[in-house]
Amino acid sequence: MSLDQDPVIALADLVGRSGGRELQIGYLDDDVPVDQARWYAQALFGGARLIADDYPSPVEACDALARRILAGAQCTHCKRTVVLNDTDDGCRWRRMGDRWTMGCKEA
Repeated sequence: MSLDQDPVIALADLVGRSGGRELQIGYLDDDVPVDQARWYAQALFGGARLIADDYPSPVEACDALARRILAGAQCTHCKRTVVLNDTDDGCRWRRMGDRWTMGCKEA
């Protein structure tokens, strides 16, 4: 399995920047080939554990958890609601390589 490390590094950075801790990435199935395993990513935020699970690769699990963390959050810079597409109104965040960036600083 080829691993694009950017989503993994970007998630670790995002979890740290947003006050999360205990980031874990792993697989759900022990006795299957790695290309058939189901993957998860999870992080602890205060008393809540956010989880993205049942993904076909660690990259997809990491990207899904990052999107879950960001969706509906408040941008720390402009205080607008974080959005992950160009059609909604708010601060448009996107992953640029190994880091999630805020749209308000790019403009």
